[in-house]
Amino acid sequence: MLFGRFLLRAWGFVLLVVFSCFVFLGAGAVSDALLIGQVSVNMPEVTVYFDLPDAVDIGELSVEARLGGELLTAVSLQSFEDSGEGVWYVFAVDCSTSMTAQQIDAIRSAITDTAERMGSGSRVTLITFGLTVDVLVDLSGDIGEITEAAAALRANQNGTLFYDALIKVLDLGEKYAGGIPERREAFVFSDAEDYNVGGYIKEEVEARLESSSIAIRAIGLNNNTRAALDAFGAMARLSGGSIDVVTHNTLRETVNARADSISSGYIARFSARTNIASGNKEEFALVVTHGDESYRAETSLVPSRWIPDLVPPHVVSAEQTASSTISILFSEPMLGADSPGSFRVEYESGDLLALRAVSYDEASHKATITLAEQPLSGRITISFPGITDASMEKNALSEPVIIDFSGAEPTPPAASSHPPVLPTVPSDPLAEEADGGALSPAVWLIGSLAIALIVLGVAFGVIKSRGGLVRVDGKLRFAGSGDARQEVIVSEESVEAVQYQFITAKPPELNLRVIDGSGNTKDLSLPVSGSLFVGRGKGNDLVFDDPRMSRQHFVIEATAAGFSIQNLSDSSATYLNGVPLAAPRPLLQGDKINAGDITFVVLAQP
Repeated sequence: MLFGRFLLRAWGFVLLVVFSCFVFLGAGAVSDALLIGQVSVNMPEVTVYFDLPDAVDIGELSVEARLGGELLTAVSLQSFEDSGEGVWYVFAVDCSTSMTAQQIDAIRSAITDTAERMGSGSRVTLITFGLTVDVLVDLSGDIGEITEAAAALRANQNGTLFYDALIKVLDLGEKYAGGIPERREAFVFSDAEDYNVGGYIKEEVEARLESSSIAIRAIGLNNNTRAALDAFGAMARLSGGSIDVVTHNTLRETVNARADSISSGYIARFSARTNIASGNKEEFALVVTHGDESYRAETSLVPSRWIPDLVPPHVVSAEQTASSTISILFSEPMLGADSPGSFRVEYESGDLLALRAVSYDEASHKATITLAEQPLSGRITISFPGITDASMEKNALSEPVIIDFSGAEPTPPAASSHPPVLPTVPSDPLAEEADGGALSPAVWLIGSLAIALIVLGVAFGVIKSRGGLVRVDGKLRFAGSGDARQEVIVSEESVEAVQYQFITAKPPELNLRVIDGSGNTKDLSLPVSGSLFVGRGKGNDLVFDDPRMSRQHFVIEATAAGFSIQNLSDSSATYLNGVPLAAPRPLLQGDKINAGDITFVVLAQP
């Protein structure tokens, strides 16, 4: 019996090996050796920096990527060395007394090595943290300045603002502007001991790391508990990074090896279908194939940047495809093209044609309209009141198209053998005497005045129901038209300057001073009719292009006593005078509101 069981298990093992070999030969091997160094997303452009275990001729590689389930279009693949790009190295060094002099010396050597070997386009930012978080050099390409700052490092601070330091790394490492390298590496040297009092807490840091566009390379020094280093590694992996636990003897070698892997790595560029940046956490998967060998790696990220779409869509072609069917090909992906209410089909006379159904194929950008009945032959105009392109800007499709439709012919009236009988009207001698039967001028005047009074009464009622008329930018508008949206936009081209667009049909009621992350200010007068919603999403009354803001961050309510504020974000706090909001609070002159990277100061009200 035992021998029989042995034979059965052995046979099962053989089948498993044979099946595994079959899968290997049929589908290729999948390896975990692929390392994603960074995914830079500026929708619709997606750039991936990756490294393979062995150097491979670029011509022998093929790449494939998916973002949020969408298969991206491969644009280019090249080695990082051939690209001529630079690297932005962000070093954050723990200078608390828990670090040893030997460890600080090894960190100095690693930073100096990096500065001496970096290319002309590379930059270095050096941060120290202990009782305070300080930036010694920022985006410097001067080797002398970098090595001098590294030489000044000392372990002499009695405390560690570890979490505050991680937030500072993320804040600095997420700057995007001209002259700043897209490729970036953030090294944090620490034993992960934290003495925060009133600063950032672990949960806040983890939320930022999950949505971060820069990966943390944790260099853990084993001076503290294993649990602290485990937590350090977990936070690094949240950002898409990793941890290396080192000694003072292996630290320099570890950092140099990581820097070398960048120059020996590759850059793959992809394009998404649209420039829509969801602002939500999405999965990214990369597959690199070399012959029969496939390497796969996955990470998660939050798309929050996009390239503005300034080109409106258009209709490539519109044609009749059946007796009551029209096919329309658009120049790009569209929104609303699957709804009958988004199309208006009419004859030259202006008579509308009813629609039976509308379908839209996203892959080909083609809509098919089925009319409720076969129309008459002639010219048909199609307009698109409910259609925009699939972009962050939602550009409208405003130009109609005209087609010559071949349909049913008009039915002529039935022939009759008898002439039509015209109705007779009794003659009115008095009317015939008055100017050949025409109405008298007095009757015309009275009738015209009556009609004018009716029209004026209706117009007055409409204006009153809409809140009256106000003059805005030289034009009359209904005061209650609802066009009282305010939008503050930090421009993509210059994130340092607060820019704004203010449209209102209400007199100003709330005065705020808006201060961006660089200290630039703009004073705004904002009408608050009931509620003023503030956040990153386009549906708010006040919109900020700030990745640290939630889509709907907080709301200001108009009350009989003045104004009150309430936090709406589940992931990010709203601070009133430095205190997180847990319940609605009244707003007073001089109050300071913090949300994301934006600060609001309540000014004197009119």
